[in-house]
Amino acid sequence: MKSKEIIAAVWQDTYLEDVPQECETVFLLGATISNVGDRVRLFRSKEVWVDIDFVEGLEKNKAGVKFLKDAGADGVITTKLSLLKECEKIGIPVILRFFALDSHAIRNGLHHLKHVSKIEVLPADVLPKLVDTFKSVNPNIFVIAAGLISSADEVRRLFKSGVDAVSIGGEIKKVWREYHN
Repeated sequence: MKSKEIIAAVWQDTYLEDVPQECETVFLLGATISNVGDRVRLFRSKEVWVDIDFVEGLEKNKAGVKFLKDAGADGVITTKLSLLKECEKIGIPVILRFFALDSHAIRNGLHHLKHVSKIEVLPADVLPKLVDTFKSVNPNIFVIAAGLISSADEVRRLFKSGVDAVSIGGEIKKVWREYHN
């Protein structure tokens, strides 16, 4: 994962042809315990991070993290703070998904920033107000904006505000074309 990257957020019904060929990173947001390995292999030409919280039938614990690593995931995404240490023990990178819904959630989230190297924040439109605060708590944190991004102008605004990467779902091909043209 690199700075100024547009990441494809893919759900259960997303296939390789739905993701721009040049896109280097995929966030796999939907799978089941029986098909997660196949889904990871489908996108093997890319860096694949799996959101453990969206894998049906998979325990959200050390065994689940190990299962994803063995399935070929390059990293894990989770909202569960308890999984951060499990990922570290197993040796797989982790992104903490954070919902910036109100000031209370933001205050609580700031306490955890010292313990992670990457954070995905939803919804994306709040990040221009928060990215400097996040980086003041952890200057090395890699901030990923996600949720409700539908134009290249939004991507540019987010990058200009200091966001390191953006994750885009259904609009990925459209936004990718707009941004790179």
